Amino acid sequence: MKEGHWIPIMGDIKIDNGIITLSSMPLPPNEHYPNGQPPYSFIRSNMEFEKGTISLEFYMESKDAACLIGLNIGQPIELYAGINAAGSKYGFATVANWQWEYKAVSGFGSSIAIEQWHTMKMVVKGSLLDLYIDDVKVSSVNYIISRSSIGLFLQGIGEVKVKNIKVDAAKPVCFVVMQFTDEYNVLYADVIKPTCESYGYEVIRADDYYTSGLIIDDITMSINESTLIIADITPDNPNVFYEVGYAHGVGKATILLSDRKREKLPFDLSGFRTLFYDNTIGGKNIVEERLRKHLSAIVY
Repeated sequence: MKEGHWIPIMGDIKIDNGIITLSSMPLPPNEHYPNGQPPYSFIRSNMEFEKGTISLEFYMESKDAACLIGLNIGQPIELYAGINAAGSKYGFATVANWQWEYKAVSGFGSSIAIEQWHTMKMVVKGSLLDLYIDDVKVSSVNYIISRSSIGLFLQGIGEVKVKNIKVDAAKPVCFVVMQFTDEYNVLYADVIKPTCESYGYEVIRADDYYTSGLIIDDITMSINESTLIIADITPDNPNVFYEVGYAHGVGKATILLSDRKREKLPFDLSGFRTLFYDNTIGGKNIVEERLRKHLSAIVY
């Protein structure tokens, strides 16, 4: 469990004894807020996050106040989740060029008790994100998260406070899809698994589940909860092609491998970058080197 440092990037923020407090002074009126705009602040931490759990406690003096956890910070499109996201009581919203857009919201017309402390938790498993308020799941979304620092967005008339921010980061998961024969087992054990583990991934292969009766819902869940998909598409295996197609459909980072003995890739995959290898000791060394280059580009 990590606890980091926080710095305000915009807005009047006081940080004292681990409590982050937004100033209650309203901003000057504008076309959207003729009586004065509620003050707001963007805050960033030194903690990087991609997968796991972020939890905090928050306090608001106004029912319209916002308290949002931010991910993908510093990217062209940032994702925020929490209370009063883009006009909804609970949910997820993106912001790009100062324009907010909701992605998954709930609680329209409802309210949450003010002037008391509440808990907020966001759980990220691959591209599956769940938001909890006071231990109740209030919203979920499927969204790609990249490793970046964690942020906060606070807004409201009256004080908005946050404390006890904790980050429990989990290892990113690499889900490997391939045919289960001795030839590919060696490639997996000698090259793919140790190489990915050296980059901090937890490596899971589909046959870890098939032997216990995996059904299609479990496969899609495993892909959704993974950060990276690696697939060997050398043989014409319908299961492998289905899983590659699903991974592409949900926007997962995907690395394709193929033995050079395959004369031609399927038409739908021919446009994707594929790492070709020779099934020899030297060939495995080359594919390991190329795989490391791809992983470096993804991780760093």
